[in-house]
Amino acid sequence: MRFLSVVILVFSLSSCSSINITKPEPEPKRQSIFGGPLTYSTETGEFSTGSDGKTGLNNNKKNNLTTSLPVNELLWKSSLDILDFMSLKEVDPFGGVISTDWFINENNNTFRNKVIVSFSSSELKATSIKVSVIREKFENNKWVADGFSDGLARKIEDLILTRARELRNKS
Repeated sequence: MRFLSVVILVFSLSSCSSINITKPEPEPKRQSIFGGPLTYSTETGEFSTGSDGKTGLNNNKKNNLTTSLPVNELLWKSSLDILDFMSLKEVDPFGGVISTDWFINENNNTFRNKVIVSFSSSELKATSIKVSVIREKFENNKWVADGFSDGLARKIEDLILTRARELRNKS
């Protein structure tokens, strides 16, 4: 019995010696789903990538390639127009958020504000946009949280909605 198992083992090992193991083919480089870095044009209201500059990612109802971005094109443009004087920290059209960096008013440098604009739907209405203003006060050589500025947030929201109406009337 032992002899038979040794013979089977020798035959199986000798039959394996003719296996030709080759190096696997390298995987082709992957393309991003957009073909390159995604950029947003405030003039056209569209997203573009690559060399041709077209992806079909826009919120224009006249185009057949409309996507379901949670951002209304007019509200988006008007938000960027109104917040133009502040430096932007985060601009995410897919998440529906625009966030600014801290802004210090020249007239009152003991307070600084940070604006966050969030979009809840792609419809052009007042409930589709929410503006929050975080406020900090300079005390004892450091910035201390001072809560939210609801009045300033309402003013910015009204400015954005007014600008969106102006853009809608122009088109």
